[in-house]
Amino acid sequence: MDHRYINNLWVNELLLVLSELGVDIDSLTKGVKGIQDGRLSVGEQLDLVEARTLWHRAVSASGLEHLGVEAGRRLSPRSSGLLFPLLLHSPSVRTGMELLVRYQGLISENGRFRFVEATQGDVVALEYLPAQSSVSVHLQHVLSVITAILKNVSLISAGNTRARLLHLPAGADAEGVAEALKCPVVSCGERYIVEFDNTAIDAVITGRDEHLYQLLLGYADGLSRAQRVGQSFLDHVKSHMEGDDLVRLDIDTLAKTVGFKKRTLQRHLDEQGTSFRKLKEGLLKEKVLELLVVRQLPTEQIVEVLGYADVSTLHRAFKTWFGVTPGQFKSQIGS
Repeated sequence: MDHRYINNLWVNELLLVLSELGVDIDSLTKGVKGIQDGRLSVGEQLDLVEARTLWHRAVSASGLEHLGVEAGRRLSPRSSGLLFPLLLHSPSVRTGMELLVRYQGLISENGRFRFVEATQGDVVALEYLPAQSSVSVHLQHVLSVITAILKNVSLISAGNTRARLLHLPAGADAEGVAEALKCPVVSCGERYIVEFDNTAIDAVITGRDEHLYQLLLGYADGLSRAQRVGQSFLDHVKSHMEGDDLVRLDIDTLAKTVGFKKRTLQRHLDEQGTSFRKLKEGLLKEKVLELLVVRQLPTEQIVEVLGYADVSTLHRAFKTWFGVTPGQFKSQIGS
């Protein structure tokens, strides 16, 4: 197993939960490559744009007021791969939280946790930082992550460590989320912060196995290290693809630019679970969505900026990526 399979497991568990909550998975995943019969194929991953698009669609289609909370509650601990057993055998809940901060990236690239200063001295606080993307993160997406974490922390602490206060961005339904989570919620600013009562946070986790903990920790370290090395390589390759002629860029030109033979580059990309076509598509999607959704440019101007042959060529590419037209996409996710 590597980090790609952990991400794959998380996505498939989420699709299963969304289906149980009444979301039409076929409509939800229309146009998303790698998903067949409601499941993400083995070894496939969703990029950040695809994952966030699914959440925007799911919220629109479900009709549930607090879809994120409901989904997070139903997610099985197994959806986090080795992370949950690692937390379960940690020396303490505090150590488990430190590991969560360290290894969240193995599960998803949507965001990461960090420790922050709490409003009171006897509280431990974690902030969730959504990653930057041309598709904004949906509140319900973040709530699903936070709810799943609250559930797992409660499980490893035998119910002794619970959220004391949840901070959500301004405009969130604080009262409704508080009722759904049975936890006080405030809504202001732009941050996502969970404050935990630290009464039992340093107590030894009952039933933990130190030997198993060390094995899991070593495994997680290895996966995380391989992920960082792989991402560094991909970032290096993508930095040479960021020019003005991305639409017409081919792999032979790229290989010469980065100093690899074509087959060598293909092999290295394959080792990272991707390909030249996938990288190019991913970068083009980000560029198109940046112009379409963030900067609100008309498709005619996007064609001119990126160098597509004409509007119909852009529309065909867009429908291949998302299964809908640019106009339909904007109506699905908002601006």
